[in-house]
Amino acid sequence: MIERAKGIAVLWKDSIPSSLVQEVIKQHDEDAPAAIKLNELIVDLLEKNSKYFDGYIVIAKKIKGNELSFITMSRKDGKGTLDSFSTYFAGKEFLAAFNRSVKEKGLTSSRIYHDAEGTWVTAFKPIEDNNGKQIAVFVVNVDAAKVEAFKKKTGTFLLVALILITAFVYLIMRWGLKKVFEPVQEIISGINAVSAGDFSMKLQISDESDLGQIGEKFNHMTSQLSILFDRLSDTYKEFGSHPSDLCGSRSFEEAIGEMEKVIEKSRLQKELQRAEKMNAIGQLAASVAHEIRNPMTVVRGFLQLFYAKDHLTSEEKTYINLMIEELNRAEMIINDYLSLAKPDLEEITKVNAGTLASNVMDLMNTFALMSKNISLEKQIEPGIFVKGNVSELKQVLINIVKNGIESMRGGGLLTLKVYKTPHYGVFEINDTGVGMSFEEVQRLGTAFYSLKEKGTGIGMMVCYELVERLKGRVEVLSIKGEGTTFKIHIPLWEGGE
Repeated sequence: MIERAKGIAVLWKDSIPSSLVQEVIKQHDEDAPAAIKLNELIVDLLEKNSKYFDGYIVIAKKIKGNELSFITMSRKDGKGTLDSFSTYFAGKEFLAAFNRSVKEKGLTSSRIYHDAEGTWVTAFKPIEDNNGKQIAVFVVNVDAAKVEAFKKKTGTFLLVALILITAFVYLIMRWGLKKVFEPVQEIISGINAVSAGDFSMKLQISDESDLGQIGEKFNHMTSQLSILFDRLSDTYKEFGSHPSDLCGSRSFEEAIGEMEKVIEKSRLQKELQRAEKMNAIGQLAASVAHEIRNPMTVVRGFLQLFYAKDHLTSEEKTYINLMIEELNRAEMIINDYLSLAKPDLEEITKVNAGTLASNVMDLMNTFALMSKNISLEKQIEPGIFVKGNVSELKQVLINIVKNGIESMRGGGLLTLKVYKTPHYGVFEINDTGVGMSFEEVQRLGTAFYSLKEKGTGIGMMVCYELVERLKGRVEVLSIKGEGTTFKIHIPLWEGGE
């Protein structure tokens, strides 16, 4: 507001000829043509500009004290022209700004002040004659009260506009958010329905946004859950149970609990079937093995006698040697069968896993050298003791290491690592052989399943059986064409020395 008053003072002062002001001061007659012309000029300036400004001219010299003399003074409120050459008793704020303007010969302004006429801010601009001498001061008053009233009116208008705009934006955003979150609410309702066991719930979200894709996935999920629990109900019936509607009357948590029961029953049933199969194999092996061993021993003995004869040709000796080797292989198969049949009477002891692994690697080193370019490597952490039986664990490691060496037909590297987890000592055997598919890994340890041309599958089944007797587990990771890793987990020894 002050800067605006200064700008008006400069503009209006430049619009008034200093020679006209000088002539009015010289004539000192309000009825003189020059005085009338000057007054009309100021009135014209006021009419063409803002209603918040008044302008007049004061003689640069004070009469005495705070008395100033007007050359001319006009109001823009329609009340006419005040007397020219009248005296004005200036207030403190007005007089300070006036004196500063005269002294500095430049544009100045007062602060807001009050007098009998109202509240004002006044700007002062000196008027000089052609010789640069100050003859008068052009004064511009700004009606601060009107400005404040206008500001209040403008502020009220802006406040009302802001309230209306805020209300409008709120309604628009509420409507928009409702449209946006309708699919979200539908998804939440769908989740609650599924949690309650209603797998027939389908979402009706048809747009192509991310929420639409979530709706499609949700509908696919409920379809799959419905199929899953239908199969669960059928499985219940196969077990001889007749449950109530799993997909309708029960909650999702209850249905999951029923599923866990079915899975546990299925696992127990498989374990029972496996135990029955192993028992049958064991009984068969126990009843047949001894009867087969006796004639085999007789045959081997006579073959060895024939082999010692001097009159046999080298070709005949080769045939006899081949028959003896095949009898030895048959006896090894019978021994594997018998290991399934014999009860676990060996004592569980504290076994040094590192020492056992080193002995096995030393033992198998000769077998590896006989094969094509196969290297053995061991990485053993010291001080690991497991709860087991030395002979059984040695049999397991030898069997798996031997299979790994045989799988590396073109050479490779076999590594045996020994380390421990929080509850187990782990023998990890890694080879770079032919590897196995997922289906082949799943069938490992089952009776009569072997990937070797002359294998029976009994050896690997014996390994799994021995590890299970020791309360451990066998984990197999394999990639076809890259190799296989066996991880044999045996419980750690927790007792004292």
